Amino acid sequence: MHATPSFLDRHFPRLLAITGVATMLPGLQFLAPTLFLGALGMQAGDSTGIFFARHWGLMVFCFGALLLYAARHPAARRPLVYAAAIEKLGLVVMVLLAWNDPALAGMHGAALFDALCVLLYSAWLLKKPAQEFTGRR
Repeated sequence: MHATPSFLDRHFPRLLAITGVATMLPGLQFLAPTLFLGALGMQAGDSTGIFFARHWGLMVFCFGALLLYAARHPAARRPLVYAAAIEKLGLVVMVLLAWNDPALAGMHGAALFDALCVLLYSAWLLKKPAQEFTGRR
């Protein structure tokens, strides 16, 4: 007899798709770093800052795309969710450590979103035994 899947089990692929698409939004920063950062009340500064802002936007876009991929590919889900949870936790910690820095005030929303993602991803990862994904018993 199989247990009834929990709410998280039933909706996790959809949650991954939604959080993946939301995570992809900073990809706009790759295309228009000055405009995107300005909309958040932040500045990129010199050409080095713009370079790193673009790179960060591209990296975050890629993580979002991987989450979207994981939503449809259960075999790839666990390692991709681990990687995304670690990246998102890193951002949350960095923003919390500099919460009162006016230059980073535009990151507060991203940190709150990422904190929610870390909680959801961690709850799912802790609920799923590794053997379910590897086929080991």
